Amino acid sequence: MWRSSVLLPTDVRRSLRVTTWGHTDRYLRHADSLAYTEVVNAGSSATLKQDATYTVRRGLADSSCYSFESVNFPGQFLRHADSRVRNAPNENTALHRQDATFCARPGVGGTGVTFESINVPGSYLRHFDSAVYIASGSAGEGFNRPQTLTADSSWTLAAPWAP
Repeated sequence: MWRSSVLLPTDVRRSLRVTTWGHTDRYLRHADSLAYTEVVNAGSSATLKQDATYTVRRGLADSSCYSFESVNFPGQFLRHADSRVRNAPNENTALHRQDATFCARPGVGGTGVTFESINVPGSYLRHFDSAVYIASGSAGEGFNRPQTLTADSSWTLAAPWAP
């Protein structure tokens, strides 16, 4: 795929908002260690707002890319395992650092930013049925459906819900 990068500020809190039409009130959040999207607004609980806020860090495996550290669980980062994205404590292993590093690309849906897995090139952070995965669009059904990969793989880095 493409290799151009998007520069993001680091060491700042941000919330990742879905850009898919009709779902732009949803944000990436963690619950029971797994990543989901959920509607977050001013009336949401403090816990949900914290779950939906991450500190953007330089990539654990490559400083030209990014890792996302949980605000309410410091030392835990978004990472993928078996395609599912989750919050996990930093194990300080090469595999964890790679699983938790995403390179920012121009949004494949024409807006926002798409995050490509550093160790599974061509696979992108995407939402499907409220769950978050990395996917390449190579399969015909489920979270890896090519028909919805473009629309569901772009995010906006929004103001943090938990400042």
